This record gives sequence, structure tokens and C-alpha cells, in this order.
Amino acid sequence: VYFHGCSTQHYEPWVGQAAVAVLEHNGIEVILADQNCCGLPALSNGLFDTAKDYHCRNVRKLLPWVKQGYDIVGTSTSCTLTLQEEAPELLDLYDEDTRLVSQHTYDIFEYLLMLHEKGELNTAFRPVNKVVPYHPPCQLRAHRMGLPAIEVLSLIPGLAIHRSEAACCGIAGTYGLKSEKYKIAMAVGQPLFDWVKDENQPLIACDSETCRWQISAATGVPSVHPIALLKEAYGI
Repeated sequence: VYFHGCSTQHYEPWVGQAAVAVLEHNGIEVILADQNCCGLPALSNGLFDTAKDYHCRNVRKLLPWVKQGYDIVGTSTSCTLTLQEEAPELLDLYDEDTRLVSQHTYDIFEYLLMLHEKGELNTAFRPVNKVVPYHPPCQLRAHRMGLPAIEVLSLIPGLAIHRSEAACCGIAGTYGLKSEKYKIAMAVGQPLFDWVKDENQPLIACDSETCRWQISAATGVPSVHPIALLKEAYGI
């Protein structure tokens, strides 16, 4: 079950198209189930009743698929972390239905790496002769699953991934979108922006949508979800 999240649904449909194409190229049936916002924007701004309503509605919509044996795979590190951990913990939701949805939710590169470790990932990649700076966003690191995008992309011949060591892009979800926090957000992200400019490459990869938008707005360098590079390597 592909959990597209609000950003893919409303702003970056090509991320979802790439994700579905890559999964189907690996022989995986993809279901676009009914879903709504994961609730993180509400949760981050103290609107706990709204966030709980969003999360519980998602659990009701996704649970029947989980009970049929489907996994839930998302391309937004924020959405998947919210379904897995943040909403259940911060909203004190520990019922069996919430636990089942949490246990069967994966970030897309976490899922693809799991396939590779089982010998089930299609590794018939075309060469991609590029140097791509890559920033692992804070929400990805909060998953505590390492850097699966780098592990999977390292399988592509010709592709060189340069990892950022910067702490944060500064956007912090909706934090840096607020006029009173904008200067702070830009100051936090400045080391990353400087690094991107020093890399002097035509694009940068990052798993988080708000981080991508922040980086591109600050540097003028187009940003992509790493799944776009995998789609290119498959030639689809």
C-alpha cells in the first residue's frame, strides 16, 4: 500500500509516479488505498485533537490492508515516522490496531534495502554517470535505520553519492515556514547551503520534501527524491 502523503498528492506527483514504477518494476503489487494527512503538521503545532483524528482515520483505512498481508510503504520520511512512531507515542495511542499499522509501515528505501537483503531486489541497473550530493534529513535519522538510500543507490554503476554532514536544513517541517522563524531557519541551514554550493552539481537528493524545498529555495539547486535516481537507473 503506497502512502503518498500530502506533498506527493498535491505538489510532487512525480515522486509518487517514480515510487510506484520502481515497486512495480520489482514485481510488487501496489495499492493506492484511501488515506488522509498523517497529522504531523497538526501534531508539530500542538493541535493534538486534530492530529489524533487524522491518525485514527488513517489506522481505520489502512488496517484492513495490513490484515490481508500488505505492507505500507511511503516516500515521505515524516509521514512514515508519524505512522510508525510519533503519533502513537505523542498521542498515547497503544491499541492493537495502531500497533499493527505501525509495525507494517516502511520508508521506501528501508523497504527496498530489505528486499535487497533477501535477494529480491532487481539490480539490473543501467549506469548513471553522475555525482549527486545527498542530504539525509533529520526525520530520516530519527527512524534509526541508517542510510538505506545510500546503500541502495551505491548499487548503481557510475553513480557517486556525496553525503552531507550538515546537521539540519533549518526548515523543521512547518517551523521555518513561519515568518517569525524564517531567519532562524535560514541560519540553521546555512552550513548545508554552503556545502551544496561548494559541491557545484546540477542537483541534490534528499528524502524529505520540506528539506528539498528549503535547500532549493536557498541555493537555487534543483532537488530530487532519491527514488528518482533509482527510476532512472531502471530505465523506466
